[in-house]
Amino acid sequence: MSIFRRVTRSHWFWFGLGVAVVGVTAAGIFSSGGSSTPRAWIEPAESQKAPNFTLDRLNGETFRLKEHRGEVVVLNFWATWCPPCREEIPDFVRMQKALGDRGVQFVGVALERNPDPQAVREFAEKMNVNYPIGLDEGPIARKYGGVRTLPTTFVIGPEGEIQGRIPGRTTEAMLKPALEKLLAETS
Repeated sequence: MSIFRRVTRSHWFWFGLGVAVVGVTAAGIFSSGGSSTPRAWIEPAESQKAPNFTLDRLNGETFRLKEHRGEVVVLNFWATWCPPCREEIPDFVRMQKALGDRGVQFVGVALERNPDPQAVREFAEKMNVNYPIGLDEGPIARKYGGVRTLPTTFVIGPEGEIQGRIPGRTTEAMLKPALEKLLAETS
């Protein structure tokens, strides 16, 4: 008899309750609690330089990370088919507009199942994206440890070091205070 047949409903209840308690505890650990760090912000264990990359933008220009030293770069891995990605883009557009002149640069790296530059370009136009966007078929994502969750956002400080990683959807309310703090530290 398999172990799953021997486990009673009460065992599954207690297992489920345990999973729920762990989930609530983890949510509490990652909640912002009034700090300027976004919920689910994961800081590197030690100082880590952001891997340099070159991204062919959809408009034919090239984005080079090394040319943005001195700025706070928000590197967002996303896809057109990803609902949470679609939800966070308007916040990114607003923050780019509000903070771009102060030294924040958003950049979007689309990881599409079927890379179609025209489809991504049309999507970006429809969403009024005001920051560089390009397609990646894997090399950039691999440099950043492989992106396992979409969206995934990296915040890179002015000195070129990864300040944090946010797996999953983020919002302006979660991210903007952290960006403001980084800007204040560099001025």
